[in-house]
Amino acid sequence: MIKSAIWVLLCLLASSALVFSGGQKEGASAAGETIDLKYQVWITPNLTREFYDDLVAAFEAKHPNVKVEIIEVSATASSGASDFIRNRIAAGDVPDVMSNLGDIPSFVDAGVLWPMPLDDPDLKRVKDLQSVAYKGKVYSLNTSIQPQSVMYYNKDLWAASGLTDADIPYTMDDLDKVCAKIKAAGYTPILTGGEWVPLVFFEYFVGPEITKNYPDWWTKVFAGEKKWTDPDVMQMVEILDSFVKKGYFNDGALSIGYAQLEQEFLAGNGVMYPMGSWFTAAEAKADKDWETGLFAVPTLDGKVNLLRSGGYGSSPVVSASSKNPEMAFELVKQVVLDPVYGAKFIQVDGLYSNLDPPLEYEMTQLQKDLAALTASADFSRSMFSHVLGDAAPPGVGDYFTRAGEAILSQSYKSLSDLMQQIDDFVAEVKK
Repeated sequence: MIKSAIWVLLCLLASSALVFSGGQKEGASAAGETIDLKYQVWITPNLTREFYDDLVAAFEAKHPNVKVEIIEVSATASSGASDFIRNRIAAGDVPDVMSNLGDIPSFVDAGVLWPMPLDDPDLKRVKDLQSVAYKGKVYSLNTSIQPQSVMYYNKDLWAASGLTDADIPYTMDDLDKVCAKIKAAGYTPILTGGEWVPLVFFEYFVGPEITKNYPDWWTKVFAGEKKWTDPDVMQMVEILDSFVKKGYFNDGALSIGYAQLEQEFLAGNGVMYPMGSWFTAAEAKADKDWETGLFAVPTLDGKVNLLRSGGYGSSPVVSASSKNPEMAFELVKQVVLDPVYGAKFIQVDGLYSNLDPPLEYEMTQLQKDLAALTASADFSRSMFSHVLGDAAPPGVGDYFTRAGEAILSQSYKSLSDLMQQIDDFVAEVKK
């Protein structure tokens, strides 16, 4: 049982969730009355407030009796909106529609989320809808695919470092050699940063190898069959640590926020940049005179495991406490299914449609290259902080972030102690 005080409070509040309306009037769904909805959005350099304002304006034009209030959560503040929503639940003010919740199963178990109607004819367009069912119900739609653990690289600096297409690394040993050659040429091999980026720094370099071998990682962890201190995990952590010790990452990385980090790479201040598919959208708008290439973060044996954002869906979710969940659901569909705004939603974040027929947008060459990489990968697994067999324990991402920060800053007692902290956290969650 999770012993987090705020989560216990969340579960207690869930039993009376219907008391909180997110600002709606009782019976506001009656004809002629105004329906007020609160929409918590996820602001990124690509998904801007302007995008959401336009989307909401189109939705309100379609539904004249609906007024939508936008509530912003920024990607510069955290890697997800889960903590923000927990605080809103504790305060009794839950948005009707919520975005970027990383631990859907926990929110479902706490009674926070509204199950979406599977008989809705619009949902027939979503591929493999049952694959995101939790306890037989669907709370978030898998309308898009988000490849992660992608290593982007500056083709001009790559060549200036004496590298060719034949040097694209598939193994960690190959990546080591490539980084050494880049550093010897006087360039920064890999750019990374602070804020939430240490989370993906840790997951991108350790995850492809481990999840490739253990697609049901969390099932094995909860069964006591695998630990974070196991030799195969420690091997990957030690490789990552060795890359830091060899100076393969930018100095003072933790002082650079995500938005600045993106601009550092686009400005040509590093050769490689590990990030998710959303970078392709930023690259499409960048004013630069060099071409970007990409490959998957390597594994030990060279087999490509391209991590993806996975788990229980990628769409916004509806609050169980909403007075008008059906209208809130219509807003969700506007976000992810609309041929204009749904396509824009995936385009601005470099995603790929999981609908039939798919939502389409004009792709850049880099986005086409990523689509080809995604289709040709030997494996496709979820991130450590998502569902791998069982759901990841809520809060484990904080430990990945701490591990990433500690390795980047070389401020840890020992690597085994760093991983033992994750084992201890998991053991506490299991009690």
